[in-house]
Amino acid sequence: MDPITALATISAIWGGIKKAVEVGREVQDVWGQLSTWAQAADVLEQVSDKPKKPPLFKKLDFSNDTKQAFDAYAAKVKMREMEADIRHQFLYGGLCHLGMDGLREFYSIRRRIREQRIKAIQDQMIRRRQFVEHCFLGSLILVGSAAVISIIWMAAELISMGAK
Repeated sequence: MDPITALATISAIWGGIKKAVEVGREVQDVWGQLSTWAQAADVLEQVSDKPKKPPLFKKLDFSNDTKQAFDAYAAKVKMREMEADIRHQFLYGGLCHLGMDGLREFYSIRRRIREQRIKAIQDQMIRRRQFVEHCFLGSLILVGSAAVISIIWMAAELISMGAK
């Protein structure tokens, strides 16, 4: 092989390596953006049109209905746009090598994580309720035991006084 052909081959290989590195960086950037998108999507999903329960003793204020409705609508529109962008990335963008199968897998993983999160929240609520019930039952047992012991103590005192 002559030096010019070797140089051309090395240049072509080097160009291919540079392109592969660029594609790798683009894919890495896309994954980073997907992670950022997921964090933002979680925040947007928390914005809802349902008002949060206020604290027990706080004065209720319903003056910001329009703002709350606008925030909820804006969050829904933004989520639709973000879903379209994610779909575009899997079908035509930096993740197109994963295709529709990758998009389906992404959706199934997200669905499974959401179900696990909901189940964890429900389990935590059940454990809290059980804790409160156990504390209440323990308190009742303690108060009842103290009352029975007091009655027995007083009866013993009365009997001992009457015997003298």
